[in-house]
Amino acid sequence: MSGPEHETREALRDEAVAWLVRVQSDTATAEDWSALTDWLEGSDARVAAFEDAELILADLEMRKAEIAQALSPPEPNVVNFPRRAPARPSRRAWAGAAIAASLALMVGGPALWNASQGELTTYETRPGEVRQIALADGSRVTLDGGSKLSVRLGWCERRVEMGLAQASFDVAKDASRPFVIGVGDQRVRVVGTEFNIRNDANSVRVTVRRGIVEVAPRKKTDVAPIRLTVGQELRHTRGASTSSVRRVEPAGAFAWSQGQLIADNETLGDIVAGLNRRFSTPIRLAPGLANKRFSGVLALDDQDTVIGLLASHAGVSAHRVDGEIVLR
Repeated sequence: MSGPEHETREALRDEAVAWLVRVQSDTATAEDWSALTDWLEGSDARVAAFEDAELILADLEMRKAEIAQALSPPEPNVVNFPRRAPARPSRRAWAGAAIAASLALMVGGPALWNASQGELTTYETRPGEVRQIALADGSRVTLDGGSKLSVRLGWCERRVEMGLAQASFDVAKDASRPFVIGVGDQRVRVVGTEFNIRNDANSVRVTVRRGIVEVAPRKKTDVAPIRLTVGQELRHTRGASTSSVRRVEPAGAFAWSQGQLIADNETLGDIVAGLNRRFSTPIRLAPGLANKRFSGVLALDDQDTVIGLLASHAGVSAHRVDGEIVLR
């Protein structure tokens, strides 16, 4: 289909109707609904065209009896005048009317689309707050402090959008409704599995403890997804064309939910980002320290103790300045 920069109003109208026919078909799949969502996300004009198409079809629904009557064969002419038979509507006109009537019977308007996507629910935690979330489909989410995510449990797809956050997911298996997570510029897709996602300002990290997880760029549909299995971790830098995958001990990625931070040659930048989700007093690194490496286990029960241990082992000093802790 055409790109957003070349779309005309007429083309958008035609595409919107085509999408409605496609997703309301008895043969519609989860991939069809996912593709529609991707199309809608391409531009505000697409969303407006789709909403207009829904309103038109909702009007057709209200007038379906009138349309059906108009489509009924005319009464036979019983007067035998030698007149030329009246012109019959063209095949195209009949086909267009029949399609409109069929769509009117199939589509229930905007309410149906909204219901199919599921109600939007947003979860947010303060720094230091860890929240257990039980979703209606049986999935469980543990949300780290200072994190935010939104959930829609749709008919054909379960969708999550993560902001800057860390969360572990134990997804209930449902082959008919994939569980899809938008995180940064990546898309994570699963059916039923357990994994951890960490989304920081510049990077995304996905670690699998059970099952199989697929990760792919959001916008590049021609790129094959990376399949992660138990004990594999993907790391992606936002905007990069590739991602790296390595073998890890999954428990390390989930340790935060048990009150620990396990660092295996991690940068201080990544460590401080994790600590800032746990403690209310912000921690800041002096210039040049973000890429310094540290390995060790930090108990997340007391900020002063954590900072003292980190400073000692990383060879830096800690100072309280204007309501924050500065490592330099």
